[in-house]
Amino acid sequence: MDFRFGEAVTAIETPRVRTTCGEYFAERVAVCTNASPGGLFAPVWEEHGVRQCQLQMLRVRPQPGFELQGSVMGDLSLIRYEGYAALSASQALKVQLQQEEAASLEHGIHLIVVQSADGTLVVGDSHHYGAAMQPFASDEVDALILRHLRETLHLTQAQVVERWVGQYPSSSAVPCIVHAPSDSVRAVTVTGGSGASTALGLAEEVFADW
Repeated sequence: MDFRFGEAVTAIETPRVRTTCGEYFAERVAVCTNASPGGLFAPVWEEHGVRQCQLQMLRVRPQPGFELQGSVMGDLSLIRYEGYAALSASQALKVQLQQEEAASLEHGIHLIVVQSADGTLVVGDSHHYGAAMQPFASDEVDALILRHLRETLHLTQAQVVERWVGQYPSSSAVPCIVHAPSDSVRAVTVTGGSGASTALGLAEEVFADW
């Protein structure tokens, strides 16, 4: 497998694929471009109401010796993720959280924590939506995420060592899009916020069907 960096695909006319640096040839082409507005297949993304979701995450160093035995999520996750939100009991929880955590809900915050091999915690996250997002991280959002982290894990130390802002395509209409403009081309993107969790399974299904 070859990787090419520093060039963008401008047209796909199989077997020819044109980029900003030249041409390539392939019998079949899978397009996974993060559904960026104005990019390849932009009308398809627009048809499905795809917009950009921006999130904030943190890497936090806890007190020495702290060990997390598994992934941790909070109560806000139970009203955000569809599998939990569809349960009847989640409605009462949602009403309570709307009263107690209005600021967190406004910023689309829910707590999710995993521990890296070096002992630091990867902590998230928030969700803001739009056609074009500002490149700046909000200190208010980080503070809310850190509060949920400390309260949930009872940390005595939570030193932020890294902060980052990410973006991914999102649609309230469909969890993923598999577009087939021809027999030899597939344009695929996850739009339900679970790309890191579901991408490999989706890829297997796409290739099996193809």
